[in-house]
Amino acid sequence: MSPDPDGVSGSQHRDSRGQHRLSDGDRRAGGRHTVSVRGDDSAFDIPRAMPPSTLRRRLNVLLLSRLVVATLLFGGTLLFAIDGARGMTAFTPVALIAATIAMFAATGMFAAQLMTGRASLRLITIEQIAFDLCLASVLVYVSGAAGSVFTVLYGIVVLYTAMTLGPAGSRFVAGISIVVYAGLGYAVATGALPAPPDQAARPYELQATELGFALFSNTVALIVVGALASYLSGRLLSAGGRIERAEARVLHLAQRNFDIVRSMSSGLLTIDLADRIVQANPAAAAMFGVEPPALEGELVGAFMQLEDEARGEVDAVRPDGSNFPIGYSKTPLRNTDGEVEGSLVVFADLTEVQALRVEADRAQRLALLGGVAAALAHEIRNPLGSISGSVQMVAESSELDEDDRQLLGIISTEVDRLNQLVTTMLDIGRPSIPRPGATNITAVARDVAAVAAQDETLQRAHIELVCPDAELVAHVDPDRLRQLLWNLLKNAVQASPQNGRVEIRIQAEGEGVELLVSDAGPGVPEADRPRLFEMFFSKRSLGMGMGLALAKQIVDAHSGTITVGDSELGGAAFRVWLPKEPPHRRPTPASTAALPTH
Repeated sequence: MSPDPDGVSGSQHRDSRGQHRLSDGDRRAGGRHTVSVRGDDSAFDIPRAMPPSTLRRRLNVLLLSRLVVATLLFGGTLLFAIDGARGMTAFTPVALIAATIAMFAATGMFAAQLMTGRASLRLITIEQIAFDLCLASVLVYVSGAAGSVFTVLYGIVVLYTAMTLGPAGSRFVAGISIVVYAGLGYAVATGALPAPPDQAARPYELQATELGFALFSNTVALIVVGALASYLSGRLLSAGGRIERAEARVLHLAQRNFDIVRSMSSGLLTIDLADRIVQANPAAAAMFGVEPPALEGELVGAFMQLEDEARGEVDAVRPDGSNFPIGYSKTPLRNTDGEVEGSLVVFADLTEVQALRVEADRAQRLALLGGVAAALAHEIRNPLGSISGSVQMVAESSELDEDDRQLLGIISTEVDRLNQLVTTMLDIGRPSIPRPGATNITAVARDVAAVAAQDETLQRAHIELVCPDAELVAHVDPDRLRQLLWNLLKNAVQASPQNGRVEIRIQAEGEGVELLVSDAGPGVPEADRPRLFEMFFSKRSLGMGMGLALAKQIVDAHSGTITVGDSELGGAAFRVWLPKEPPHRRPTPASTAALPTH
């Protein structure tokens, strides 16, 4: 962990190895440095320096304490130093007054540094310790040097050094204090440093044994204080490290739990005993189209009616009133004492699942139809061929009257219809794989319209083709496209009245080509439109409900869309959208639900 500018451990973020790191905002808010968490106790880094907020708080206490204690000490000493024979201008009062003024000035400077943040906390701490050593030395010097009672001030400086700079700092300051004290006492005792001129000479003129005892006893005292302060500071930091490791582990587990809940793709609701939502994860809120706070505090029954069973499927209601199917699992939420405090509901949107179920059912029916069609095709087509051949032979007889020929024509027509029905069943039951390629849609549409104009069964309506002169090319199978257009055109003609109008419109639409087949028939009721492309669904008496199912199958095979709406001609309008490019080379087509007006 790299030190920050203040000489304390900086805030961290989560790195690529999965370490948990707090943000700088957490550091400012929490006021403590972080430790790395990697899943085991050995991965925790014991802090080697004090958290900046703690150090700042202790420095503020130190400033206030210095003002109080130093004022009392210097003021009391000054009072005792002033007597009738010694006025305010004597050496000792002047020295004490100067030291007091320096103390107030330095305290103001340190306070300004703390407020402005121009200096690091470690530098401010070192400055204060050095200044306090000087103040203690001044007071020791004017009160007897080696024999001064104020040598205890060095021990106090060592103690608060341990509180701010830790064990190493306290040991260093204890050594400096011993050197300064011993040097001061020795210099004054030997005359190298003159004693204060206004003080009595006896306290400063110690015998060798007295000087040795004073230096020895005070040095031992400082060593003991330094060692004890270093030990207690180390224990304090060690205990703080263990506390921070525990806090970091709790924070890590809480963050991991939050990440898990936030990353769940399924919705998760926490419900209290009053059936109110306490918490909702982002996935749950996204399914309902709101933010998590919009769900919290609301009754769960307003969004989903959960059964008593532990799991099930119901319809959920969004705030906008729309419904969507969900599958849910409901389990009791218990506290550490085993008491039930509510419920946990995990749920998933089943919209796609239900669509897959419908598709699977459709595929199953197609497979069943394919099997039936394959089995019946041979049995049906052989008799149909025999019937058709026999009818043609009888029709060639010259002895038939007009009524007989008309009956034979009806038989031939019905045989052709049955043969087309068998062919359609085979196409749906065993769909061929399309072979798409660049196809001129307008040319194919013109060919289909021309063939339809010559077909007797489609001449009951007027067919009109509207398309641009330029080519419209799409990536489709031309044969399947002809079959699609033919089925839609035939369906439109059958729905139109006698001499009605059927329109085929071809135009470019976004990344694809649009085919619009409109008729003037009765149209398709809204209630029937969802099932219109289902197999065997038909409203006509002679319809089998397979033409539009085959058209839907062809469109789906080309990654297109087909919808039905109202036509300006008064009937139904079938809109088909087919892509210009293969699916892997184009974006997803836009929604094709709405029909254009012309």
